[in-house]
Amino acid sequence: MSKSNAFIDKLLIFANKFSSQRHIAAIRDGFVTLIPITIIASFWVLVNNLILSPTNGLLKNFDAAIKWADLGNQIYNGTLGIMALMIAVTIGYKLAVSYGDEGLIGAVMGLVSYMIVLPAQNIIADVNGKTFTVAATLTQTQTSATGMFLAIIATLLSVTWLNKFSKIERLKIRMPDSVPESIAKSFNVLIPIFFVTLILGLIEVLIVWIFNTNIPALILTFFQAPLVASFQSIGGLLLYVCFSNLLWAFGLHGTFILGSIGEPIMLTAIQENMEALKKGIELPNIVTKPFLDSFGWMGGGGMIICLVIAIMIASRREDYRSITKVGIVPSLFNVSEPLMFGLPVVFNPLLGVPLIVVPAVTVTIAYYATALGWIAKTSVLIPWTTPPVISGYLATNGDWRAAVLQIILIAIGVLIYLPFVKASNKAVIKETTKLSRKENIKK
Repeated sequence: MSKSNAFIDKLLIFANKFSSQRHIAAIRDGFVTLIPITIIASFWVLVNNLILSPTNGLLKNFDAAIKWADLGNQIYNGTLGIMALMIAVTIGYKLAVSYGDEGLIGAVMGLVSYMIVLPAQNIIADVNGKTFTVAATLTQTQTSATGMFLAIIATLLSVTWLNKFSKIERLKIRMPDSVPESIAKSFNVLIPIFFVTLILGLIEVLIVWIFNTNIPALILTFFQAPLVASFQSIGGLLLYVCFSNLLWAFGLHGTFILGSIGEPIMLTAIQENMEALKKGIELPNIVTKPFLDSFGWMGGGGMIICLVIAIMIASRREDYRSITKVGIVPSLFNVSEPLMFGLPVVFNPLLGVPLIVVPAVTVTIAYYATALGWIAKTSVLIPWTTPPVISGYLATNGDWRAAVLQIILIAIGVLIYLPFVKASNKAVIKETTKLSRKENIKK
C-alpha cells in the first residue's frame, strides 16, 4: 500500500469516527431538529425587511401594512429569539438517547444547566419617568443564537455527568414495585441531578466571587469570539470549505460531518446580522450560513450545478449525460448526492480537483465582493434547498446584485469544470481503445 493510500485510509477513518462521536452527533442532530423553526423565523425577517420596513420596504408608504411587522417580530422572538434555549433542549435530548437514557430528562437537564450558568441580571427600566430595577431578568442576548455556545457546552457537560452519576448504584433511590415506573425513574435520577446542578452552580458562583466575571463572559472571550473571528477571515473560510469538499472527494458528506463545528458559528453570525438589521445599523459579519449556502454550495457540495452545466455542454460520454439528466432537478435544489455517487464524482481523480477548487474560488470572490460593498451582507436565513440566483437575492434581503454575482460565479465554475469534463472524454476513449485492442488480440 502506497503512502498516499495509507493517508487517505487514515483520513477516512478519522472522519467517520469524528462524525459518529456521540457529542458531535448530538450537536448536529440537535440543529437538524430546529431547521423548520429557523426557516419560519427567517421567512418573517424577510417579510418585515423586504416588504414591511418603514424605510425601504415595498409597502413603506402604507401605515396599515407596516403595523403587521409586529406579527413577524412576535414570531421571531418566539423562535430565533430563544434559539439558545431550544438548542439546549434538543441537544440534551439527543445526547441522552445516545447514552440509552430517557430523552426527556436529558432535554430538561440541558435547559436547566444552561439557566444555572447564566448570571442573574438586574435591568434598570424607565417607566413614565420613574426608574425601576428589574431583578433576575433574561435578555434576548442570552436566549438567542448569541448564547448558543454556552448552551451547547453546559448541555454536553451536564447530560454526560448525569449519565455517569446515574450508573452509580449508591446514588439511586429504590422505590417499591408498586410505584409507577415513571415515578421510579424520576427518583432514580434525583441524586445524580442534584450533584450535576450543584457542580454547575458552584462553578458559576465561584467564578463570580473569585474572578469578578461570569461563565458567559469567559466563553465569549476565550471560545466564541475567536471561533467566530476565524470564520470571518478568508483563511478560516477557505480552510472550512476546502476540507469539507476534500471529504466529499473521498465519499464522505463533508457538509454534514463539519456542520457540527461550522453551523453554531455561522448561525451566531447570521443572528448578529439579523439583530443589526432590525436596529438599522451596520451588519457585522460577512460569513454566515446563508452566505456559504448561496455562494459555496450552489447545486450542493462542490458547486455541482457548475458540473451539471459543463457536462451538458462538453461531455460526449453517454453515461455522464444520462446520469446528469437525472440529477439536474435535485441539483437545482442543492442536492448533490445523485451526481456525487452516480457519475461518480467521489473517488474520481479527474473531477475531484475542480470539486475542491471551484467552491474555494467562488467563496473567495463572494467574500471580497461583500467586503468591498459590491453586494449586501447576508441577513436572512434561507432554506438551504433554495435554488441558486433566488437564494442570493433572498439571503441578502433583496439585493439583486447578489443574484447577478451568483450567475457570474456559476459561469466561472463551469469554465473551471470544463477542462476536466473534456479530459474525462479522452479517458473513456482511451479505455475503449484498450478494450478493442484486447478483443482483437483474443480474436
